[in-house]
Parts: sequence; C-alpha cells; structure tokens
Amino acid sequence: MRLNFDKKSIQEWADFSGDFNPIHFDELKARQIGLDNLAVHGMLAMLPLKQYTADSFLKEQLGGYAWRSSLRYPLDIDKEYQLSLRNSDSKVSFTLHDQDQSKKYFIGSIQKNSFDEEMRRFNFSDTEKFHISSQFIKQKYQEFKATFPHISLLWIYIDALIFSIFISKHATELCVRKFKNFMGDQEQFIGDNVLFLHTNHQVNVSSHMSQLNIEKVPETINYSVMINDTTYHENSLLISVVMPVWVTGEISIIITMSIMGIKAYS
Repeated sequence: MRLNFDKKSIQEWADFSGDFNPIHFDELKARQIGLDNLAVHGMLAMLPLKQYTADSFLKEQLGGYAWRSSLRYPLDIDKEYQLSLRNSDSKVSFTLHDQDQSKKYFIGSIQKNSFDEEMRRFNFSDTEKFHISSQFIKQKYQEFKATFPHISLLWIYIDALIFSIFISKHATELCVRKFKNFMGDQEQFIGDNVLFLHTNHQVNVSSHMSQLNIEKVPETINYSVMINDTTYHENSLLISVVMPVWVTGEISIIITMSIMGIKAYS
C-alpha cells in the first residue's frame, strides 16, 4: 500500500482536529527543530495505517486488541511512502518506509490484548469525567465521514474525535504547565518557541467495540484525561497521556499517547 500526503490533506486534518501546529504549515518553524520540510500530522498518517492493519488483523482474529505505533521520523509532505505488513500468530506488525526502504518512519503492531488487564493498570475511578454532547458527536462524525470516507471502523473515528477534543480543550493547559515546571524561569521558551511532536500512540479496543462499523456512532461518549508519565531530557520533555473513553456508559477504548515538546531555536 502506497501513501502520499499533500497540503490539502494536511489542511483537511487540521480543520477537523484543530491541530494547527506550525511545523505542519510554516517551513521556518519546521526547520527550527531540524526538519527539512513541512511535517505531516502523525494522526493523519495513522488513519490509513489503523484501517489497513485492522482489516488484515480482523480477517484472522476476534476479540479485543491493541493498536500501537511509534513515529520514528516526521513524514514530509508530497513524498511517497510504502506500508509493509508482517503477519504472525495473533499479531500484525507494520512499517511505513520510503520507497527504497532505507528509512522507517512508523513502526507498530496490532495484536490481541486483554482489555480487562489493561484496565487494571490504571485507576480510572477518581478521574474527572468529561461529557461529549450527542450533537457534537454527530457533527464531527459527518465532518469525518465526508473527509475520510475510506475509514470504516468506529474506534478509529472515536480516537480521532477524542484527539481533536484533547487539542482544543486540554493540550495547552497540560503541556504549558508541564513545560513551565520543566524550564523554570526560562518562560520565554513557552509558546512559539516550544514545538510539539506526537511520538507514540496506542489504542486499546474492547471486544465489543473491536469490529463495530463507523455507521454505529453512539449517542453518548465520555472521557477522562490523565498524565501518566513525564520524562525530562536536556532540551525536550516527553509527556505520556492516558484517556479512557466510555461509550454508552462502559469503558470501551483506552488511548495512550506520548507528546514531545522541543525547544526551538532560530
């Protein structure tokens, strides 16, 4: 499977998600963190990866599963990439690489997973729960279906929906607070001088959600946001966020993602 992302697809994802990170639109900002070109949104690139790998996995497997991906290098716009799969017992591994296979941009897998076991790793009982109105769920669903008609699994839409809400309602507060603590008095680095990369993404999908078609969009979705871990480096900070998602009153998806903030220099 070959993939290519252009400025139009970047704009479409930004319009849906609200993710207008300047590294996707401003070449100068992209170069300030060492990129050669505008970067493709990680979540945009993951949409076909999720669908294609899940289709391959679900031909052989039933029940819940975990989809995992690590972004090793940002993808350039207007460049062709190749998706390669490797099937083994209860698992499909994948890489997204350039045409001569000299560089792997994404690596990841989808495999059987015990959802109950994943639930036991965290304590969601005391987390603040946020409600998404049914009107907003339907509105974003219509936008998503019109823009990404090749997506057929419901969990992929819900994952995109929760990410868009995280960007609009939670990311600035959580990330800025963490970076101010990290950088101390160097608050001049906050804002345009800290650029963010989405480096890892994992979605644990329960058995009752695993094969639901996107047309079965629910009326009720709630979610929580938790900081799971923070890793400090000399010029960057890696924040791990966990977001459980209740669909019709039951936790059905657990999203874990890592976001790296990097000091940008002129």
